[in-house]
Amino acid sequence: MTRSLNAVGAIARITLTEALRQKTLNVVLLFSLVLLGGSDFFTQFSFQEEFKFLKDLAYAIISISGLLVALMGAAQLIPAEIERRTLYTTLSKPVRRIEFVLGKYFGLLALLTLIVLILSSVFVGVLWFQEKKSLLDECGVTATLSGHLPPELNEALKTKAELILSQSRDSGMIQAIGLIWCKLAVIAAISVFFSTIATSTIFIVSTTLMIYFTGHLQAIARQMWLHEESSPSFIKTSVLVAVSWLIPDFQAFNLIDEIIAGNKILWADSASTMLYSLVYVIIVLGVAGLVFEEREL
Repeated sequence: MTRSLNAVGAIARITLTEALRQKTLNVVLLFSLVLLGGSDFFTQFSFQEEFKFLKDLAYAIISISGLLVALMGAAQLIPAEIERRTLYTTLSKPVRRIEFVLGKYFGLLALLTLIVLILSSVFVGVLWFQEKKSLLDECGVTATLSGHLPPELNEALKTKAELILSQSRDSGMIQAIGLIWCKLAVIAAISVFFSTIATSTIFIVSTTLMIYFTGHLQAIARQMWLHEESSPSFIKTSVLVAVSWLIPDFQAFNLIDEIIAGNKILWADSASTMLYSLVYVIIVLGVAGLVFEEREL
């Protein structure tokens, strides 16, 4: 067990190091940072709308950036190793193929985690700047780091200031960031799976995107399909069950939209979605390991 963990950890570290050296990924991260850092200049609404716009934009930037990194990173994992013939050198050592696949996945996951943390930190800074700006414009005051307001503030301004603080320091955003990370972890697992059965970058990217969009639409399609008939046929039901088992239901991550809208979501609901992501990742990586074990290199 210790040898396997060391092997997986070593491959993950090498994968992360190689990924950080890729210019394309660095360009994606730099562009995301610039867009996120300058997002405050696009807000010309009331302070409630400004914070919602910033949260929507941050969610979109982090999600799209993570998706691009997961696609490009996974597409270059195993195919690039085979093309450079470094895979044969690695497997000639006491490293099993499943350990190689897991190491590649955790290296990619570490890269995604780093990107999510960096972009989230910039997002916190943008929210802090917007909070200061809104408090000064709307109430003529500033708040301390702990969120305390000047005691001499009248009741009307105090109510407005507390509303601004509740928007900028919404603890639900921690749940949203966690759900985004889980969603990216699922996408990365799917990309790694396709990289174990194909050598074409275009095929890996296109099939992963197809699964991504199907996962977002399957719940709607299932509902429409089932309502076309009062009693669906056995074949139709079987197809729907198969699709629901094979393709992740990304509609489960719609909790993020509820959080951004300001609705309170229980941690139990978020935890169930995170657990669903964990189970799906374990299954996909297990299948990827089995497929890679049987693949002729």
